[in-house]
Amino acid sequence: MNPGDLASTLVVFLEDRHGKALVRLPNGSKTSLPHECLDLVEVGENLPGHVSRDELTSGPVLERYRRPVRSPGDPLLSTLAEAMAHLVAAVDTSTDEEASPDAASRWFEYPAYLFDRLGAEDRQRLADLFRDAAMKEPEGTWRDALLEVPDGFGLNENET
Repeated sequence: MNPGDLASTLVVFLEDRHGKALVRLPNGSKTSLPHECLDLVEVGENLPGHVSRDELTSGPVLERYRRPVRSPGDPLLSTLAEAMAHLVAAVDTSTDEEASPDAASRWFEYPAYLFDRLGAEDRQRLADLFRDAAMKEPEGTWRDALLEVPDGFGLNENET
């Protein structure tokens, strides 16, 4: 193994701490990690019966409980989506004196039109990028505003 190689180890999730996962490492120490670093989405009590360490590192148990791994994707696309999400949230949370509702509606009319033209898979991908941007923020009203962006553009609606 070389520095920079991907590695995995079993950790025990303890709690969310300021938007990061506080985990216990196998040696007993604690550390915090971004939630995206965690693969297993089930808590220990929900795993079936006795599960050995080997079953969690290979085989069907791993596949059943592994969160789908997103590719890092295009950094430019992620950056543009994050910038758009912050812009939309800033306008949405502004007062009428800061940005009139009529003006805000005009500003987002064309982006909404373009997003509506996307296929279902791309709409879902864009919604995921907006949510990823939100999850970078600590819990609170700003993250909540960012989480509203996909719904504001109707990206979570099923196509008819």
